Amino acid sequence: MDQTACIDLPAFPLQFLLRKHPDWRLYPAAVVEADTPQGTILWINEKARIAGIRTGMRYAAGLSLAGGLRAAIVTENDIADEVAQLTELLRRFTPFVEPGKDEPGVFWLDAKGLLRLFGSLSEWASSLHAEIVRAGFVASLAVGFDRFALYAVAKGRRKGDSPLFRSK
Repeated sequence: MDQTACIDLPAFPLQFLLRKHPDWRLYPAAVVEADTPQGTILWINEKARIAGIRTGMRYAAGLSLAGGLRAAIVTENDIADEVAQLTELLRRFTPFVEPGKDEPGVFWLDAKGLLRLFGSLSEWASSLHAEIVRAGFVASLAVGFDRFALYAVAKGRRKGDSPLFRSK
C-alpha cells in the first residue's frame, strides 16, 4: 500500500495576504471580496476576531469595530500563482505533488520511495513541515495510507492552533 501525505495550509488566502504585507500581522487583518464599504469579509486573523470582526460582515462594519483593520482582495490569479510556487517548493521533497483542486492550501504528496533519502517517514515529514514554516506558512501535515483519514487529521490538527480563521 502506498503512503501519502496531506498538507493543509488553513485560511490560505489570508496567509497569502499576510505574506504579501508582513507588517499587517500586527493589526486586525482580513481578506475581503471587494474593496468597498459593502464588501464581504471572507477571512480574518486572530486580532480581527478579538476585535469582534467576523467573516460574513461588511467591510464597513469591520472598520467600525477596528479602525486599524487592514484588508485587501486576494484574486484567483494570486491564489493560483501561490499554489504553483508552493507546488515547486514541495517537489523538493517528492516528485509527485497534487494541489487540491477545490481547496487551495491543501496538497497531496506521494511519500513512497523516500526512506533512502530521509531515513524515515518521520524525518521526511519533519523536514517538509520545517520547510513550509520557513517559507512563512502555518501548516499541518499528516502521513498515512487513507486519503480521507489524512485529510481529516490534517484539518483537525489546526483547530485552536492557528491564529487564522476560515470563512464559511
